[in-house]
Amino acid sequence: MAEVACVTCGQTGEAITAPLFLGKLEHEIKAKVCTSCWKKWESMRVMVINEYQVNLGDESGRDLVRKQMKAFLKLGEQADTSKLAENYRPPSS
Repeated sequence: MAEVACVTCGQTGEAITAPLFLGKLEHEIKAKVCTSCWKKWESMRVMVINEYQVNLGDESGRDLVRKQMKAFLKLGEQADTSKLAENYRPPSS
């Protein structure tokens, strides 16, 4: 079993072996993030999509999720997480 020094949790953990289908980002994530932290992101991704009401059919929506992912995984990206931190609920339309 391969291991990786995870930048997210700061510990050594099992390396991600499954395909992520993230293009250029996939290599960086597999080299720097452990399986456990990736699974935490997969759960958080659902929350990000719901809280920000992301349309994944739109490039700007995919970009927002990508930025949130990089911030969550501590891959050098800064992102506004105030909606998530405050358990934000968007106003009714």
